[in-house]
This record gives sequence, C-alpha cells and structure tokens, in this order.
Amino acid sequence: MQFSSAYSDAFSYAFAFVLVQEGGHSDHPDDLGGETYLGLSRKAFPKLDFSTLTKEKAAAIYHRDYWRAAYCPKLPEAIALCVFDGAVQHGAVRAVTLLQDVLGLKQDGIIGPQTQRAATESNQQWLISRYILRRARLYTRILRKRPEQVAFIEGWFNRLRDLTDSAWQVSDGFVRAH
Repeated sequence: MQFSSAYSDAFSYAFAFVLVQEGGHSDHPDDLGGETYLGLSRKAFPKLDFSTLTKEKAAAIYHRDYWRAAYCPKLPEAIALCVFDGAVQHGAVRAVTLLQDVLGLKQDGIIGPQTQRAATESNQQWLISRYILRRARLYTRILRKRPEQVAFIEGWFNRLRDLTDSAWQVSDGFVRAH
C-alpha cells in the first residue's frame, strides 16, 4: 500500500501491516477503546467522524500520532515496525519505554542518540524477539488487572506472531521497507 511521497516506504509497509491487524469497523462490548474504525478508537479520537474516514486520512493520523510520536524514523526499519505496532496498541511513550527496557537503557520514552545507537547496533532479530516478549508480558499484566479482556488474548498473540514474522522478514531483507 503506497501513499503520497510524503510517507516513507517503511511507514507505508508498517501502516499496511497495522491495517491488516486492525481490520475495518469494530464495536466489541469489552474493548476498552470502544468503537474502532481502521484501528482508530472512539476513545482516543472522540471527535473523529468515522463515516468520512478514508485510508488516506487514517494514514495521516497514524503517521502523526504513532509513527512520528514513537520516533520510528530514527530506528532501523524492522525495529520501527515493532515500535510502531506497539505504539498503536499501547501508546507511543509505552512503546518506546518497552524498547528502552529491552536495551537496558533509562526509560524516558524519548528516542535520543543513546537509544537510537543501541537499537541500530543491536542484533536486529534478538531485539525483535526481546521486544515481542516484552509486549507478551504486558498483555499478561493487562489480563491480570482486567480479566474480561481475555476475549482479545488470541488476537493479541496472533498479532505478535505476525509481527515477529514480518519484522524478521524486513530485517533479513526479504521485504524492502525503505
């Protein structure tokens, strides 16, 4: 899925991945975000008119509120994909602090030179795997606090499986995301 030249190929690839995971319209009664369309929730975007939301408008929102907010342009493509998906699920700051935790760095939610260097110099497949494990742990903590969210556990773990596969393909060069 390619949009205007304003978006990098890495973002376009990550956005396409998220759209597949998020689907179209959903209004599950146990979803804490409430009604969602193209993965954007009514809770996060209360003024967004879903009836006029196009994929192009959604791309602009994802680019601004998740891709750039999570500093994805500063990261290697495979790691950017993981952090972007994490930002969509958990918020940009939490997605970045998960990465910093994996890297053993101060968790400030900002990808500065130290985080960027550590992410770039790390073995990409190791970093992908560790990041995915941190997300899995986060989901289990969510379930302990909110057992009613069990309805989503299979989807969450399927998403992590798909993310692992996609990120490894990007890191191996099987998919050109830049």
